[in-house]
Amino acid sequence: MALLAPGTPAPMFKAMNLTGPEINLENYKGKKPVVLMFSSTRVDPAQIGAVRDLWKKHREKVEIITISFKLPSVSMAKSFMLQMGAKFPATYDPAQNIYKLYGVENPVGIVVVDSNGNIAFAAEALDAKDTKTLENAILEHAK
Repeated sequence: MALLAPGTPAPMFKAMNLTGPEINLENYKGKKPVVLMFSSTRVDPAQIGAVRDLWKKHREKVEIITISFKLPSVSMAKSFMLQMGAKFPATYDPAQNIYKLYGVENPVGIVVVDSNGNIAFAAEALDAKDTKTLENAILEHAK
């Protein structure tokens, strides 16, 4: 399945949040854009720190949600996120159901969902540490 194209309605989902209450994408419709960051297969402190900093900088105008499918354990991931001061929503998707909904085949990708619930931007195979691309996507497409 190919990555969903801009203009396509974003598939809604509910998922476990490692940093707080359950994530329900429907709750953001009509409020603010959401950046879905599909993460690599390992926990990377540099990536988490970079996303945390972007979330702090842009959280008033956009929500950043990370989605991972491989973690050492849920309790270790929660503890690690807390230790890193990462309070942005983080989803664990071991069966890759959300990846499949969005057509993400490469484990690293970014999808921006506008406040109307439509995909505004989608890209795969981005360098997990390429926060410049992520920030540009936020500034350009998350309005």
